[in-house]
Amino acid sequence: MSRRHVETLFCDDIRQEVANKISFIGAYSSSLLVHDFPIVLPKLCLAVKVIAPADEPINSMKLRVLQNDDTLQEIDFDKQQLTAASDAAEDDGDMPLRGRKQVTQFMLVFSPIRFDSACNLKVRVEADGEVLRGIGLKVDRAPRVT
Repeated sequence: MSRRHVETLFCDDIRQEVANKISFIGAYSSSLLVHDFPIVLPKLCLAVKVIAPADEPINSMKLRVLQNDDTLQEIDFDKQQLTAASDAAEDDGDMPLRGRKQVTQFMLVFSPIRFDSACNLKVRVEADGEVLRGIGLKVDRAPRVT
């Protein structure tokens, strides 16, 4: 079993704050409910973290965001790009490499984004040939209130 995994967060906005903090505005848990279809949202953001043991770093990666089975965005990363996007702990001698993590983070913005019908947004990361699945977001019609 792989020790690599993907963490995803869908939200309305991602803001860079003072002191290198990040604010996630309007975070969704498992679903995004809308009044009717089709609908165009001004913005939908996605924060993705790919985590791997530092002693098994990811050398090549492809990130795909899917709407059902259709690709919304696909990004291929080479080793140099992964190194630039990763927060790997420096070898300071306090913790062996085996106990540290390689954390690669991406922020994606879809602006605007159109939904013609209910769907599932999914994140797939192919890391050195292994497919990792992030938690998705279901876009659906809100229940009608009578």
